[in-house]
Amino acid sequence: MVRISARTALAAAFLALAVAPMAWAGLAPARTTASGSTQIGCGTERWPVKTLADPAGRALSLTPRPTTIRKLRRAKAPRRLGLRRTKGIERTTFRVTGRLIEMKLDDDSDVSLVIADPKTGGTMIAAFPSPSCTQGATRKARAKMARARAAVLAACGAPTSSFRRLSGTGTITGVGFFDRINGQEGAAPNGVELHPVVAFTASSCGSVPAPPPPPPGECAASYPTVCIPPPPPRLKCSDIPYSNFVVRWDVPRPDPQHFDRDRNGIGCES
Repeated sequence: MVRISARTALAAAFLALAVAPMAWAGLAPARTTASGSTQIGCGTERWPVKTLADPAGRALSLTPRPTTIRKLRRAKAPRRLGLRRTKGIERTTFRVTGRLIEMKLDDDSDVSLVIADPKTGGTMIAAFPSPSCTQGATRKARAKMARARAAVLAACGAPTSSFRRLSGTGTITGVGFFDRINGQEGAAPNGVELHPVVAFTASSCGSVPAPPPPPPGECAASYPTVCIPPPPPRLKCSDIPYSNFVVRWDVPRPDPQHFDRDRNGIGCES
């Protein structure tokens, strides 16, 4: 019988502890090429939950329950988010109809699509994982995720690393998911998402040209679809004739009038 020293056993134990979290997270980190550029990889934070690779996700029914973006945005978020899938929304597949607002390719290879409730204009995120990042999910779920991603790309075109404005409407089916709130553009105030999307159809989807810059000193650049001057004076929503308008956060002095307090990209939201 081969004897193993205490030092060797201790080293093996530390190695196992280091490898286990990476296997659980479904980690495919970004790699740096010889030229120094970073290649997009897969995600890490709650990644098995995002891709239905966790035990509860593998057992989920993907038969959708119709709902609205408005109802999902009003749902109560869990007090704590961990590696395990929470009950309720995170164990339910939903189908919503929404306006297509914008999309981009994230660093974790997800296609993030911002969708808006047709009545209220409130937004949330629907995410389409890359097929190369869904290992661990069932074959059926992986096939649905891949078809949904192919459908959004066919309808709306290839995404870029920055948001591209869209027009049109679509029907999106996906599993509920709560993300940590950290100022993501288009995110719901409670962090709810459809992640992953397992089916997508669009009645129409097209790119919206970037609006021309407002005249200097007259319109705040943060409100590209309406003309609202920066303060002074300080304005309230009741002082202007607009509601549910776009608020950009990628410009100098974003939202100078504080019309978008939940930072979801919609000003004077009704």
